[in-house]
Amino acid sequence: MDQEKFFDTGKVKINYLDYGFSSGEPLVMLHGGAWCWQEYLSLIPSLSQRWHIYALDLRGNGKSGWVAGNYRLEDFTEDNVEFVKQLNAPTVLIGHSIGGVIALMVAARCPEKVKALIIEDPALTLDNYKRIIDSSRDMFSIWLDLKRSSQTEQELSLSLADKYIDYPGVTSAWILFFAGCLWQLDPTFFNNLLFDFGGFTKGYDYKQALTRINCPVMFIRGETKLGAVMTDDEISRLQQDFSNVSCAQIKGVGHLLHLQDQGQIPVLTEMVKFLERVPK
Repeated sequence: MDQEKFFDTGKVKINYLDYGFSSGEPLVMLHGGAWCWQEYLSLIPSLSQRWHIYALDLRGNGKSGWVAGNYRLEDFTEDNVEFVKQLNAPTVLIGHSIGGVIALMVAARCPEKVKALIIEDPALTLDNYKRIIDSSRDMFSIWLDLKRSSQTEQELSLSLADKYIDYPGVTSAWILFFAGCLWQLDPTFFNNLLFDFGGFTKGYDYKQALTRINCPVMFIRGETKLGAVMTDDEISRLQQDFSNVSCAQIKGVGHLLHLQDQGQIPVLTEMVKFLERVPK
């Protein structure tokens, strides 16, 4: 019923969870940056009641292969376009943070293979994306320093717990999850993002992408005061410019959304309500 497998794109081997009954319609899940497919563990059992789940590790993350110097949005998109094309039916795509941006780019590249999109709290415009990255440089450096200085995954988890002692919404479960992700991460993963932002984002324009997509699209975000990165202006533009787009806000959580205890049920509820409207 469920197992991890590898998909060879021709450039890298992508690890993924194959979960659910063969008769279920495909649903592909793309995690946030520097994480892994296990981000979606709490949602998978409920969603698998209708959908056949494919939860992927992005290249350089989790158990997927490393491709140093090739961690640009176009690289991730190519991997996932190849994966979606080999599925036997149009799929739902769910993506969180960078996974949401990738999902949007995949759907724009092969709209005939995507029947619905759920995108969780991406930095949508390039200006907002760059602002978030510039403000996160120190955090990314801390992550890599902790990774380099730790001898074991347990040591890394304790170091992360110390760094996030005052961070709202961070739980022991999240620290253990993220320590495992960071332990497996290619240490060059952030190089394109931090040192060649133009190259990293080449080919990405959310407005152009959405004009190519006719399927239903839902954006989910938390509260900006708690760390959500989507802006009010981005939400307003989406609702004004695209009739196939809906938006939901989850109160009491930030960017982590379903990874926070109080966000799991509300996020799942919004996803299920949206997916119930997607024709079989």
